[in-house]
Amino acid sequence: MSRDPATVRKRLQERRHQLFARYRGAVDRVEEELDSREIESVENASEQWDARLMSVMSDSDARALRDVLTALVRLDEGAYGTCLVCGQPIDDARLEALPETALCVKDAEAREIEAGPKGPPLSTS
Repeated sequence: MSRDPATVRKRLQERRHQLFARYRGAVDRVEEELDSREIESVENASEQWDARLMSVMSDSDARALRDVLTALVRLDEGAYGTCLVCGQPIDDARLEALPETALCVKDAEAREIEAGPKGPPLSTS
């Protein structure tokens, strides 16, 4: 994957759009509400819009959107592609598959192990 900031930004914005597309009806309602208000800045409007939409999203989609938005911040700060835990570069293949990731494979796996199994315990009967 290219680490060119413009290319990365485009991929992250496409991912953001994919997440929003799942909630087209909710997006339309949020846009109508925001259009009816006088908003002082584009950035403020964008933050309000993201927050309103996240309130109707599923937990996993809201987490994914949060990850995309924070990846855009890391990109702006020059920290994109660096693991937040160990500070090492994240493998290009991982960034290609998950452009919003903030963790290298090793630290992501460690976090999953710490979180434990998801779902109900398996029945032994």
